[in-house]
Amino acid sequence: MSDFDPPVIVETPRADALASIGKRALAQFLDGLVVGIPLFAITAALGYRMTDSSLSNSALTWLTVLWVGANLMYNIIGVAVYGYTVGKRIAGIKVVNRNDGGRVTWTYASLRALIPTAVQLVPVVGPGLSLVVYLRAVFHPLRQGLHDAAAGTIVVKR
Repeated sequence: MSDFDPPVIVETPRADALASIGKRALAQFLDGLVVGIPLFAITAALGYRMTDSSLSNSALTWLTVLWVGANLMYNIIGVAVYGYTVGKRIAGIKVVNRNDGGRVTWTYASLRALIPTAVQLVPVVGPGLSLVVYLRAVFHPLRQGLHDAAAGTIVVKR
């Protein structure tokens, strides 16, 4: 169901049914707060300080796994079970299957979440690559980022 598969769109969604880039950005920001604030509190409660440059490699690895894993689980579960995360619900948008407008499977929800996460982990250029993943939606007629195209999803108004 990726962009590499032959297109089998049952009905092309109307442009006014697609979520705006602004709403998608708002949802992304809100999701960052929903996941980030509790993780920051947990990290601080465990005694780690962001200003502490003496953290060992194992501590940094553990913290990275914690933050990345929590972010992935939040996005995968939200999209696969409900079609939206807390941020998307507040913004009034939903992720659906591009072909029929139905639910996104666990596999495709996982793929959709893994792509931006994987590129963010690339040393030095990760944040720039992540921006490319999302900016594709600005220029695509279905407003699909690279992660949407790979997972065969679109984001619509709820």
